[in-house]
Amino acid sequence: SRPGTAARRAGRELLVFAAFLLMTAAMTWPWVLNLRDAVGDEGDPYMLAWTLWWDYHQTFTDPLNLFHANVFYPHRYALAFSEHDYGIALLFFPLFAAGLRPLTVHSVATFCGFAFSGYGAFRLARTLTKSYGAAWVAGIFFAFVPYRFHVLSHLHYLFAGWVPLLLESLVLFARARTRRRAAWMGVAFLMNALTCVTYFILTLVPLALTVALLATRLRLWRERAFWLRGAGAVGAASLVLLPFMLPYVYVRELYGFERSARELTINSPEALHWLVAEGRNKLWRGLGSNVPDGARHALFPGLVAPLLALAAAFVPPRLTGASGARGRRLLLARALDGLAILSGVVALLAAGYEGVESSVLSEFFGARTASHALALMTAALVARLALGYSASLGRGGVKNLLGSLRAARRGDAFALGVVWAACGFLGSLGANFFLNRVLHDLVPLFRAMRIPSHYAMVAYVGLALLAGLGAQRLAERAAAAGWRANFLSPRARAATVFACLAAVLLFELRAAPLEFARGAVDPDEVTLRIRETPMRGGLLELPIAGEQMLVHRYMLRSADHRKPLINGTSSFVPPTVDRINEYVRGGPIDTRLLDLMEELPASYLVVHASEIPPERRADYETFISQAVRSNRLRYVRSFGARSDLYAVVKTEPEARAEAPLPFPLAAREWGALLEEDPANMLGQFGEWSETVYRMHVASYGELPRYAEFVRDVRELAPGVTSGLAGQEARLRENLRRLASEWVGRERFRALYGRQTAAQFVSALRANAGLAPDGAARDGLAARLDAGELTRADALLEVASDAEFARRESNRAQVLLHYFGYLRRDPGDPPDRDLAGFQFWVNHLEQSGDRAGLNRAFMAAGEYKDRKK
Repeated sequence: SRPGTAARRAGRELLVFAAFLLMTAAMTWPWVLNLRDAVGDEGDPYMLAWTLWWDYHQTFTDPLNLFHANVFYPHRYALAFSEHDYGIALLFFPLFAAGLRPLTVHSVATFCGFAFSGYGAFRLARTLTKSYGAAWVAGIFFAFVPYRFHVLSHLHYLFAGWVPLLLESLVLFARARTRRRAAWMGVAFLMNALTCVTYFILTLVPLALTVALLATRLRLWRERAFWLRGAGAVGAASLVLLPFMLPYVYVRELYGFERSARELTINSPEALHWLVAEGRNKLWRGLGSNVPDGARHALFPGLVAPLLALAAAFVPPRLTGASGARGRRLLLARALDGLAILSGVVALLAAGYEGVESSVLSEFFGARTASHALALMTAALVARLALGYSASLGRGGVKNLLGSLRAARRGDAFALGVVWAACGFLGSLGANFFLNRVLHDLVPLFRAMRIPSHYAMVAYVGLALLAGLGAQRLAERAAAAGWRANFLSPRARAATVFACLAAVLLFELRAAPLEFARGAVDPDEVTLRIRETPMRGGLLELPIAGEQMLVHRYMLRSADHRKPLINGTSSFVPPTVDRINEYVRGGPIDTRLLDLMEELPASYLVVHASEIPPERRADYETFISQAVRSNRLRYVRSFGARSDLYAVVKTEPEARAEAPLPFPLAAREWGALLEEDPANMLGQFGEWSETVYRMHVASYGELPRYAEFVRDVRELAPGVTSGLAGQEARLRENLRRLASEWVGRERFRALYGRQTAAQFVSALRANAGLAPDGAARDGLAARLDAGELTRADALLEVASDAEFARRESNRAQVLLHYFGYLRRDPGDPPDRDLAGFQFWVNHLEQSGDRAGLNRAFMAAGEYKDRKK
């Protein structure tokens, strides 16, 4: 083409992309105002910001060792433990070169990911439909489909524009088998794989089906140029891609990283998850919230795009010209079709909102049950079948469903839309669809998949095409309609339809104002010190176990200090990190951690004391004290909000102490720790505190009060030293002493003093939620009557019942957090009732995330104010 024409085309494409950027600013508002530090959350975006930085840094520092990253030291190929995101980083190298912070580059890339995805779908639909209106509808849907907000914190899944661009390049090449188009197809194939290995794998099957479909429709099976040039382009791209894929083979062989069939099964959505709406969507929020695992698999694409896809299937390109009685029967048939579709939609939404109480839409659909809507749909279908699907409707009518599909002129857009939508939907079901199980068993590539729901992005490409095509059909019908008040030209009527559908899509898919976090974009003091400190080994940062959000931050900071980091987080975690997790997970920290640090070797340890849950600080202080006393760790100094730096003496013997240790070296008794901070009733002694909780519930059938409970727990503390082995015997002795005193209290004697042994045991078991009668009750009562047990022993036996302990564990944990962190009863001010307490109990029941409970209470304003 001529230079002027090429420039105009480039300018037009830039304007289209700019339009998607403007729509992104509106749909993700106010993200655009916070590009410096906006993140979906303070977890995976930190890791991905580090990934983008490492791709840039290593490309210009040591590109041959790109995959030997500065995390998970001393393991090799650490970049291949997860997505390498090189295709995304490559596009934003100029921002790194301009000096922008890694988290800022990640924020800009996330923002552009929406626009780029929309632009890719726009181009695909424009190529297949030759309609700008259809392209805008398809692009808007694919840019802002709710699932894209669901993966807001996973940049490589959000940044999916290369998927539709790859499909478009294949279509263009199939239509004209030129070297230029083959080269573009190779580039798109390469960039799709470099951007997201997951999408590279997931698009293989639909791409293969697309090749077969196009070869059949365009009669290319015997055309050598198609196969040779196509294979050459893909082969050349594969050669470039090979160095980026081989490390994944190496880590599989070195560390056994592979997804099991059980993992695939556990993470596989069901078809019902396609009725679960993403929580950020303002219109459909709450839909499907009662579906199990709905929060992990929110696949609902909205309602407008599927309805437009139905229009693509059933609305002919233009009016049939039927008139008179035949036209009226055809009109009635279409009205019944519409009624059946509408009632089916209501039935689906009513099922999705069933049991949901916090949504306006749930109230609307609550009175219109799924069964009523299904009954109406059935009646409409029966009437439709009775009326139509016969030759009596003539040429303009529709004989049956199969005839309907055949009657409308079908092009590549419809065929490819169906193929990709079907592949994506069936693929998203994971192990719940048999072909996915076969692929997992027979094709090694597919054993890298953990979350099959990412197949949804393939389905959305197909659905975007069908939605654009359906919009085109409706616009064509509007343009051809013979209106009496014909004040608009046919072209204007079509444009109005497209504009209205685009506006409806934008309204339906909106998430603004978008909730997001403000990330830690700048390095802290200890990071700056580490950057200036020479190291012979690696750096370990704690806490780690149960505090994965912190580990993400350690990875982000490693982009600032650039030293080898021992720990980290990724899709696969190497054995060293597993061992560290084991050594620091709950209770006293295992001294084998010191052995491991010297073995690796580690040069320095950073303990972020302000991030340690208060009930675990004694564990860390005991471990550090022992290591310092044995001259295996040397305290350097603290930075900022208590980030304590320690040198591993064996690795860095010349490191000097710059300040005294900020806590005593001697081991401390539990009683002193409780006096200092009631949160120490949790942590390594939490099981004993829970036993006291169950003693109270079994005795009185109600939650204990703060002052009374703290006093009782302190009765367990005498002679018990934190961090030392062999404390169980003393704790059991103290617990028996407490129980003996407990049963002699006035309140207890008033309730049970005159009861028989059988009545006493029945009452305790009833308070505990256990069967008040039966063999267990009779056996315990008999031992009481025989003098084998005291009432204190019986109380302890009921309080130690395994079923009782399991059922009350979450309530006990939440109550202990109120007592330890907030130092009050759950219903006390600023609370007005037990709603907050019950919220956290329900949260634990559903998630089991006790580390998240710690983080939430540590982040509470009430706790922070008390610490000041």
